[in-house]
Amino acid sequence: MANLLISIDDFKDICGIDKAFDANYLEPMIVQATDTVTENILGTALTIKIRTDYNNDNLTGLYATLYDSDKCSLKKLIAWQTLQLCLPRMLYKIGAETISTGDTELVASISSDELGLLNRNADSTRVLYENRVKKFLEQNQASIPELQDTTPEYLKPNLEKSDTSLGMSFGVDNRYQNF
Repeated sequence: MANLLISIDDFKDICGIDKAFDANYLEPMIVQATDTVTENILGTALTIKIRTDYNNDNLTGLYATLYDSDKCSLKKLIAWQTLQLCLPRMLYKIGAETISTGDTELVASISSDELGLLNRNADSTRVLYENRVKKFLEQNQASIPELQDTTPEYLKPNLEKSDTSLGMSFGVDNRYQNF
C-alpha cells in the first residue's frame, strides 16, 4: 500500500461511502487527489512533511491542527477531492477496450445529470475545506518552514488563489452562476 495522506476508512467515513467499496480502487484515487489538489495547495515540501509524519504517526503542533481540527482539515479536503475523482468511475466502467455503465437487474446507474449534481455537491464541500486550509496556512505561514522551501523541483504553495465556486449555483449555459 502506498503512503497515503488519509486512510481508506477515513475516506469512507467522511464521505459516507459503503464499507464494501474496494480499497484497491480507492487507493489510486487518494494518491491522485493528493497529487492534484493537496500538493498544489501545500507545495511539495509541506506535502512530504505531512505525509511522512502521518505515516509515522507523528503529527504534532501546527501540522496536527492543519491535518484535522476545527480550524481546518486537510484530511477532509483530500477525502472530498477523492470523492470527486471517484464519482464518474462509479457510474462508468473502463476496461475490455470499452467504456460502459454498470447496470444490473437489481441496480440501475444514475443519469449523467444526477452525477453532475453529486459532483457539484462534492465540489462545494471540497472548496469549503480548501479555503479553510489556505486561510490557516496564510495565518501561520511564518511558523511553517516548509512553506518557505525553495527547492527548484518542488511545487510552491498556492495560498493566493481560492476557488470561488462556493456559494454559486449551476446554470445551463455555464458552469456556475451567481444566485
